[in-house]
Order: sequence, then C-alpha cells, then structure tokens
Amino acid sequence: MRDHDKNAYLLGFASTQQKLPEREQPLPIDLTRVQTPLLGLMVDAGTDLSGSLAADRRVRILPLTIQWPGKTVLDRGTAEIRTVSRQLSHERIRTAEVSAPSVQALSYRMHPNLALNFDRLLLLATHPALIQASQSVLRMLHEHEDEISLLRRERQLDPHYAADVVDTRSLLSGPALLVRLLLGTPECLLGDLPALARRATELAQHTEVWLAPGHPGDLALTLGRLDQPELSPWVQGCSPRLTQIMYRYPVLCCRAGRFDLVSRTNKWKTAAASVIEAAAQAIAADQLHSPAIQISYDGSLRELREWPEMQRLKQLAAERAVKLHVTHMSLGGRVWASAGSLSLALLRKRG
Repeated sequence: MRDHDKNAYLLGFASTQQKLPEREQPLPIDLTRVQTPLLGLMVDAGTDLSGSLAADRRVRILPLTIQWPGKTVLDRGTAEIRTVSRQLSHERIRTAEVSAPSVQALSYRMHPNLALNFDRLLLLATHPALIQASQSVLRMLHEHEDEISLLRRERQLDPHYAADVVDTRSLLSGPALLVRLLLGTPECLLGDLPALARRATELAQHTEVWLAPGHPGDLALTLGRLDQPELSPWVQGCSPRLTQIMYRYPVLCCRAGRFDLVSRTNKWKTAAASVIEAAAQAIAADQLHSPAIQISYDGSLRELREWPEMQRLKQLAAERAVKLHVTHMSLGGRVWASAGSLSLALLRKRG
C-alpha cells in the first residue's frame, strides 16, 4: 500500500472510532436505581464493536492480553489500540496470542467504579474454545465483595451487586450483534438480570457467524495452538494441505456454537462475496430471527461499501427493513480470524 493511500485509510478508520478512557470512570449516582437497577453489558475486546456502541454508557469492554515475542499489550478496545493494530502486518499478527487479563489488572482498571456504575452486570462471553476471560471478572468481583457492598451502602445504593455470564457460543461480530439487540429490550431497561440472561441465551441459539479469513494458514496456526476439538473444522479447513492449493480460501461458519467448513474457493474476494450472499439469501427467504446483521472487516469500510455484493445486500436490507451494521475488526479478532478477514453475524429462524 502506498504511503498516501495508507494514511487516507488510517484517517478513515480513526473517523469511525470514539476514544474510550483507559480506566473505568465513575458515573453520577442516580438514586432512582433503588427502584430500577441499572444493568450493564460487557463483552471482551475481541468483540467487533463499533466506536459508537462501545461508547454507550451501558456497555463495557473487558480488556484482553495480546502477546508477541518480547512484547505484551493490554487491548482495551480503544480507538488507539485499534489504530495501531491497523499498521501490523499479517506476519506480526500471526505470531500473537490472546489471553485473559489477570484479576489484578482488572482490579486496577475497573474496580471499584464498575461495581458502582452498575447494579447488575451481564457478561456476553466469546466462545469458550477461544477464551474464557469472563471468569477473571467474576473472580475480581468476588474478591472485592465486602468492599463493594460497603461502597454501595455509602452511595445509598442496594449493597447487593449481581453479575452473570452468558456463553454467546460465537465470536467476532456475533457478540456485537447480541449487544445491539439486547440493549433495547425491556429486560435490559428494567434491570432484570435473570430475564435478560435467558433472552441472551435464547438469542445465542439462533446466532450464526460467517467468516472469510484473509490468511487461512494464519488462522489454522493460531487456532491450532489452542488445541480445542471444537475448532477442528476451522483448523482443518484452513490448513495448507496440497489438496487445497487451488482452493485455499474457505468459507467458514459457526452456528449456535458449532464450527463448520461451508465451502472453498480459489479467491478471497469470492469467499467474502459468499459470506455476504449468505446474508442476502437469509433476508430474501425471510429466515432472519431478528432484523439486524453485523459485519466486521479488517480493511477499508469505504471500499467494502462499494462492492457490488454489498450494494445489493444494502438494497435488499432496506426493502425488508433489516438494519446493517458495519465496523472494523478488533485486534483480538484479527489474531483469531487472521488479518484481512471479513466476518458477518445474523440470527436465523429455526426449522
């Protein structure tokens, strides 16, 4: 990429992001929370949230640790981290590993304000075969349980603080789509954590995440290191075997937590077009459980929107009142899916 093209790309990316503070910030205390608990949603930094969604006062991002040989970065999902990640080559991304943050790091960055800013917290966890970062949050809250109760009493809040975890059984754009759908539900607005957890669990059963990896060999290497049997269809589908030389770009899918290889092609653009076409077919066949589609792309969103396939999808979505949400891929997402990838999430009707 030429220098002026690269600069224009980075500026265009930065314009879609909003800066987020490094540490959890305290919100003004609202005493009406005694009657209507304030409920927050948390996803990890590997979720492909847009800047505007991440800036919502009811949404929090759980940091993840990204490690390269000789370097460690705490990915907080901020615009700065994502902008830096744009400049990392796929060779650099391939050597990275994603892990859960330590309880001590979370205590410094999120405690105690996280426990004061919400009365209920629902963690929408990425597929456990990839990471189990939500357990760090639960341990942090448990270790500070007495302190949290005391602080909440001092603020005239209900001393009881509740947190729950829902396994979304998806990744990348999947949890981001669930956040969008859950924020506007009555359960979320009323602060009803058990009911919202049930709603999230039900939606997770309908969630499909489609992926066209930009560098299949990188995905096979990264996910293969995790040594998780559930990931085998993706790992094997991306492994650079001799039989795959002519058709090295797979179309992958994760349906309700099950990883599958859908097809294979000889060009990445064809694989990406197949992902977009899967969403178009779901709309045309009236198969969407919820009228929303989430797309994340590790590339220029401006160019993506100009693709003929995207233009057709946009037109069809407008005709059927389906909302399209397009955002950049997170740093953790780039590591898991490989650089230059396209991810799409939708909720499909059963049967």
